[in-house]
Amino acid sequence: MVGSATKVPVSRRSLVDLEKLSDLVDQMRVVVPKDIKEAEEVLLRREDLLNQALVEARRIRTSAESEFRSRVEENELVKEAHDQATKIIEEAEEKAKRIIDMTEAEGKSQRASSDQYAQDVLYQLEQQVSGILSTVRHGIDALDTQQKTPAR
Repeated sequence: MVGSATKVPVSRRSLVDLEKLSDLVDQMRVVVPKDIKEAEEVLLRREDLLNQALVEARRIRTSAESEFRSRVEENELVKEAHDQATKIIEEAEEKAKRIIDMTEAEGKSQRASSDQYAQDVLYQLEQQVSGILSTVRHGIDALDTQQKTPAR
């Protein structure tokens, strides 16, 4: 964009097409917030999965406690009911822990991927801006050289 800019005579300045520059800035505004939104969606999804896991764990625990109470009422199966209720509670807690660990790992992985993508986009943008700045500097230097050289 800077390379194709119109040079202002007797000056070190160039005219840049504001519409093209505006389009480039708009494109940058679309790309970066999209990645941030995706990361936020991943975090919201993680939170939803955690909540679901907790609700499921509570439901399983309530179910286990209910089953335990009904078995206690049956005198001959008291020991068996107690053992099974404890086992169900432990399994529910292990399942909830696995779900939470899996959700956290997935959230971290997706967040890291989103961060890496955003960083890559920013590095590319930095390189493009650096190239544009280098072109502008060369144009300024060329104009400086022309102005210092006496006209024939």
